[in-house]
Amino acid sequence: MNANRQLRDLPPRHLNLFTKATVLSGGFLQMFGWIFFCMGSLFAWIFIPMSEVRFWFEFGKEWKETPGKVVTAEPTNSSVNDQVVYSYLHSFELNGTRYTGKSYTTGQQYQGGEEVTVRYDANNPNDSHLAGSKRAIFPAFVLFVLIFPLVGLCFIVFSLRQNLRTVKLLEIGDFTRGKMTSKEATGSVVKINNTSYPVFKYQFEFEAGGKTHTATCKTHQGGLVEDEEREIILYDRFNPGYNLVYDAAPNVPAISEQGTLEPAPFGQVLYLLLPFVGIGMNLFFLWHGAPFGMD
Repeated sequence: MNANRQLRDLPPRHLNLFTKATVLSGGFLQMFGWIFFCMGSLFAWIFIPMSEVRFWFEFGKEWKETPGKVVTAEPTNSSVNDQVVYSYLHSFELNGTRYTGKSYTTGQQYQGGEEVTVRYDANNPNDSHLAGSKRAIFPAFVLFVLIFPLVGLCFIVFSLRQNLRTVKLLEIGDFTRGKMTSKEATGSVVKINNTSYPVFKYQFEFEAGGKTHTATCKTHQGGLVEDEEREIILYDRFNPGYNLVYDAAPNVPAISEQGTLEPAPFGQVLYLLLPFVGIGMNLFFLWHGAPFGMD
């Protein structure tokens, strides 16, 4: 880093929308959270609509039974507890009208052509299943897949709070420099391409309002905050304890030779890709339905 960098642009500073967005989406926790959220959301949209969860909020069903016949019995590509799930096409007649439906069991329990008892909704005979079978491929416990997007969302929200703090201090923070006073191992690591990088906690002291204040940060990129004798600190003049170690914050704008914050380069649009995919995918499935229907 250039040790002569000076932020001469006085607050409040203006950041364009693109620069704010890249700062908000920056950092390892954001990337990790969005990957978890995207993958977890996809699994949730695939499996939950194919499970019995989809019937939890049904009302007004009046189930009745009638004789019927299994038309076909075929294995699906799915399994539960290492047992293949079988799909059955069944038929029955009601008031001279022939109806068909699908049912599922874990392991084969019926044969094609077998006489069976069919349960049907008296208000909608098109909704039917074999007595003792399931109406969906998967049981309700597949709801556990929601834990993955929820974990990702927790990482996103936690990181977003930190990044919002960065954006605010970029806009209203006063410029100064602080000297590193301590460096401690946190015991955490960041793993990138099968290489582990230890995370350290740094502490810096700076002067503001005639008093000495402390700024702290955690990062696995120690070279960014150890390359200058005194590191850049941005702080709230009315509350110096609200501060930021500039080079430790992800995706912060470069400081120009004129002492202003430069707009984020277009290449940083890549940081918006995962949020765009995650939000867009969920909105698409919410509007158009799950990616796969019932087998």
